[in-house]
Formats: sequence, C-alpha cells, structure tokens
Amino acid sequence: MFTSEDNTAEELPREARLFGQKTARSIIEVQPNVNNVADIVVLLEVLGYAKSLVMKNGFRDLYALANYIYSFLDVYENKGENKEKFLKSFTMPIPGLTRRVVEAVGMIFPWLGSLVLLSLTGVSLWMAWGLPIQITTAFVIGVFLGLFISEGLLQIFSRLFGFYHEQTNIGEVKRLLKRSYCLLSAILCATVLGLYAYAYFERLPNGLIEITIVSTVTIAIHRASFMIIYALKKLGHLILSYSGAFASLLLVYFFSASLIEGNIERYFTSLAVAFVILSGFAAYNHYRIIVTSLSTETDVAKPHFFRPISRTDKTIRSRFIVQLWETLPSFLFGTFYFVMMFADRIISWSFNPLITANGVILPLGFNSIYHSGADLALVVLLPTSVIQYVMMSPIFMRVNNLAVTLKVSDMKKINQFLQSTYKRLLTISLVTSVGTMTILNFLSFQILPLNGFSHESIQILHLASIGNVFMSIFSANSLFLMMLDKRKSIAIIAMVSAFIVIAGGIMLGRSGIENITLAYLASSITAAILSILYILKIFKHIGSMWHARFV
Repeated sequence: MFTSEDNTAEELPREARLFGQKTARSIIEVQPNVNNVADIVVLLEVLGYAKSLVMKNGFRDLYALANYIYSFLDVYENKGENKEKFLKSFTMPIPGLTRRVVEAVGMIFPWLGSLVLLSLTGVSLWMAWGLPIQITTAFVIGVFLGLFISEGLLQIFSRLFGFYHEQTNIGEVKRLLKRSYCLLSAILCATVLGLYAYAYFERLPNGLIEITIVSTVTIAIHRASFMIIYALKKLGHLILSYSGAFASLLLVYFFSASLIEGNIERYFTSLAVAFVILSGFAAYNHYRIIVTSLSTETDVAKPHFFRPISRTDKTIRSRFIVQLWETLPSFLFGTFYFVMMFADRIISWSFNPLITANGVILPLGFNSIYHSGADLALVVLLPTSVIQYVMMSPIFMRVNNLAVTLKVSDMKKINQFLQSTYKRLLTISLVTSVGTMTILNFLSFQILPLNGFSHESIQILHLASIGNVFMSIFSANSLFLMMLDKRKSIAIIAMVSAFIVIAGGIMLGRSGIENITLAYLASSITAAILSILYILKIFKHIGSMWHARFV
C-alpha cells in the first residue's frame, strides 16, 4: 500500500494520482476558491469520501489526500469559465421591470384607491360626505391623529423588522412585534387621556371625543398591523385587503339603508366592516410569525451543515432603548414628513366659517373645500412614486454586483454609477411630476367644475400640484440619501419644512384659505432645495460613502 505520507507525488501509482486529480476537480466544482487543507477535508466529508475509499486509492486517510490535493489545487482555480462562475456566485439577481412596477403599484395601492374614491365622490380623501360637520370633524381628526402617531413608528419597526427577518432571527422578530404593540398601546393610552382632558376643559360633548378616539385607535392599529405586509411585500394580501375594504365600504353604506336608517350609524357600520376585512390578512401574517412553531419550517431531513444555524427562537435579547435611539432619525423623518404633507389641511379647519353647527362651537371644522383641491393634487405624486421605486429598489443589488465584478483599481466606477443613477432619478422624477401636474391642471378647467368643485378648490389644486412637484424632488432625494444612510440630514430638512408650513399657514390663512397652500408650496420648495444642496455637497464622495457604510 502506497501512502502520500511515505512517498512523493511522483512515486504514487498512476491510479492514485488520477484519483487525486478527479477529487480536486470535484472540490473546485463545490467551492471554487479553497484556502487551506482544513477546508478540503471538510469538503471531502461533505462529498461523501470515506476513509476506506481513500485507502483503497492509495492514501492513508482524508488528511493525506487533502495535503496531496492542496499542492496543485490552484491549477484548477479561477481559470476561464471557473473564474466567471465563481464571481457570478456572489452576484445578486435583479428583479425584472414588470415585477418592480407591480410591487410599486401594490405599495401605493391604498392611496391610489382613496384617490379613485375621491374622484368618484368629489368630496374628500377620507370619504366623510353627508355627515354633520361636527361628526366629520371629530372623525377626521382621529384619522389624522392615528396617521401621525403611527407614521414614525411604522418607519422604525418596518426597518428593524426587515433587518431581523432577513437575518432569519426569528426570536428577535417576535420580540420586535410585541414591543411595537406595547409602545403603540402606551402612546394610544396617553393620547386617549389627553383627548378626554381636552374635552373636559373645552366642554366638548363626550360623543364627539369618543368618535375621535375610536378613529384614532383603529387607524393606528391598522397601520401597525400592516407593517408586516409592507415589510415582506405581500402585495397580493395588500391589494386584496384594500379592494375588499373599499368594496364593502361602498356596498354596506349604500345597500343597508333598509336595515340601518340613520346616516351616521350606517356610515360607521360600513367603516367597521371595512376594518374587519382589512384585519384579516394582517392577523394571518401575525399568526404565521408568532404562533407557528419554528420546527415545522425547518427541513429536518437535511444534513446539519445545510441547516440555517440562525433560525431559532432562542436568540440574544436586544436592548429596546438602543434600537429606538438608533432608529430615531427614521422616526423623526416619518413623523415630520407626514406633517409636511398634511398640516396645511388641519390649519385650513381653523379658518372654516362653518365651525358653529347645531349650537356646538368647535375649535376646528372640517374644510371640504380645501380638502377637495389639496387631496386631488396628490395625484402628481403617484406616477412619480412608482418610477422612483422601480429605479431605487434594486440599487443595493446593482452596486453589490459591481463591487463583486470590478477590480480594486476600477472601484471609482461605483462612484460614477451612483452619480449617474441620481441624475437619472432626479431628471425622470421632475419630468414625470411636471407632466402629471400639467395634465391634472388642464383637466381641472374642463371637468372639475362639472363635478361640483368650487373655484377655491380648483385654485388650491393648482398651487398644491406645483408644491407636489417639489415634494417629488424631495422624495427622490430622500430615497437616495436613505440609500447612503443619511437619515439625520433628511430628518432635519423635514423638521424645518414642517415648521414653515405650520407657521406660514397660520399667518396666511387669515387672508383666505387658498393662501394656506402658499405655505405648503414654500415648505416643499425649501425641502427640495435643501436636499439638493446637501447632495451636491457630498456628490463627489458618494462612492466612498457607500463603501465606508456597507463594504
């Protein structure tokens, strides 16, 4: 018996040398780049090489065969097609254009459906038509308050959820869901107490405050429950949920008149049915994550070295306060971005001449004239949002593939790629938003007066649509800066712009509600300009910033 320990490679029989060469080729096919003998031994075991087989072909054991192979393995490494296959194994597949468009439409489907209902009813994004002004005001205040409370939390937990879920850290994912609802519950409890205290000191009817509380709680819980669906991009669940909710809202309201006589009772009954339908898929996705046992998802038939080592409920507990501190910029950006978008509507309520109704003096009054124009102007953002998602969603994959295939001396091409991507993103966003604004304003002269839109609503629509062109620019810049993890910068810009729309709206509202839109226009212009200036400041170093953060 010849062994590699007692003889040189030249002294081995021809059959032993051929066996070693075939084994080396098998090793390279499994792992194109091997750096040490220990790795070869592990791969031999994985490939099923037993000691008896090795001894039969002239080697003492697996370590002797691994030592022999290691001496010439580099001959087979990274040659021609093998090198290309090796590099390609580290690249990430880019989703197709059709899939990205479908994902983008699915992500904005709730807003798209709301705007379709707006165009059908001609009243408001929130569908609060035909109700007394005090009921409408109480209800929509709750809607805005629920959105305001949940927007920042949605930014925090969707980011953390995606991070831990991608790591398959199931234990932390479950803890994160529990923490999100605990934090939301605490905020809602404080909000409810604050609303009751406000009603007591302002001597407002308890019935109105209870409507506000119910709408606040339901909106906040709904958005928190849909965080999983958005993070996992369950587009089918998203579209089916909202389609069913919109359909039930209309059907129950219009076809239950014989069963429910009161207009108010029928309206809130239809909302309750829609909420239940929306909660169905959210509950199902929560059940899959929290209740389903992890062991049922693990393929126990696989060898231990193929099983994912991190798929377990038993993981190190993270510090929640640290998570909140690290994601604070995301929270601030989400919250103040919402204020930028909708603060002008709340301000318009203060200057509504119909704030006194049925002997009840309200501090605010729902302003359907302002909402009709400002809400319809959001159409400008819809096609731009789709395009921005299509362009930016695969950006990490594209840069990763470039970093894998390029040589170290060519890494400047990543900087050029990021710069050209931003230029295309900004140009296409601007062209798309301006084109949509032009079409919308043209149609406003032809169609909207026939649908009952007032002159003030059309004027508000024109100004708000111009403001949304600049909001689309800020949105594009925000996506790009988020990619570079510059959330602090866009959070500060959003805070400054929110202050402008609040302060400007209060001052300009005294001279007419249509002038409040000028504050929104000034706020969006400020956000666009500041974000562009910041990007120009870091433009030359975008590639190195990306490397410093992610490589």
